[in-house]
Amino acid sequence: MKIAIEELAGCSGCTIAVLDLHEMILDLVEKADIVYSPVIMDVKEPPEGIDIAFVTGAIRNTENQERLNLLRKRAKKIVAFGTCACYGGVSGLSMLSSNAELFDYVYRGVETAHPDGTVPKDVPPFLYRAFAVGDMTKIDYYITGCPPKEALLKQIIPALIAGDTLELSRKSVCAECDRTMGPVENWSMKRRYEGIPDREHCLLGQGYLCLGSVTFGRCAAACPKNNVPCHGCNGPSLDILREPCRDIYNMMVRRISDLTDKPQKEVEKELYDVAHTMYAFTIGSLIMEDKENSKIRDLIKERSG
Repeated sequence: MKIAIEELAGCSGCTIAVLDLHEMILDLVEKADIVYSPVIMDVKEPPEGIDIAFVTGAIRNTENQERLNLLRKRAKKIVAFGTCACYGGVSGLSMLSSNAELFDYVYRGVETAHPDGTVPKDVPPFLYRAFAVGDMTKIDYYITGCPPKEALLKQIIPALIAGDTLELSRKSVCAECDRTMGPVENWSMKRRYEGIPDREHCLLGQGYLCLGSVTFGRCAAACPKNNVPCHGCNGPSLDILREPCRDIYNMMVRRISDLTDKPQKEVEKELYDVAHTMYAFTIGSLIMEDKENSKIRDLIKERSG
């Protein structure tokens, strides 16, 4: 069994998640060879005859696109590994600025930029938008997470290598959360830095924008259990993904309205920075953008001009 791990527009955190398996890696390499991984080994190009290729990161430039196409030709199975690969991830937020603005900021707007402000000529050209890998080629499996959690990978990777199938949870983050609802009175939206949340009761009920109800689980609700509202890094819950009329934004508005008895129009007035709070991990996904009631198209036009 030959395994490859490709790095596209991402932070390499998903590859590090594989290394976080620690001693279990020794068991894996007895049954499979990692033949290509830019973070782990000095191999410049994926070889022929790859059995499983894990692709991390989104597609943002022509080099990303070329590497994905090459891997598709050389691998029997491709796994979109991590939320950037599955839904565009945080790389998709770059669409809120024009390409010219992005390059100007990186090469002229920071202290570490070269004094003459020259943009290097060997930078691969940006595509007109960010893409999830499934928007550009056929994907065999999707593993969400930013990054995928160690406990999940300990189940999934050995099963993939063995050719087995697994029955895994398909529930949202809320289903894994140990909080209770508690009283909801005089509800108003709070920013994350406002106050210290009560550890026992639902964060959304306390006014914090927690996306647990619209986010795919399998993370053991790690953030809410540590008193941090879920910000959606596992991508949309399956009910949202499957239904064309359901979107992260409109479902959050509806659920807050049901919880607080506030009209949906009043709820919408309390929401802030929708691009970063609702779509931070999915704005680069054509699947999510193409939903009939998605806000993504308008946000991109509004912010990028």
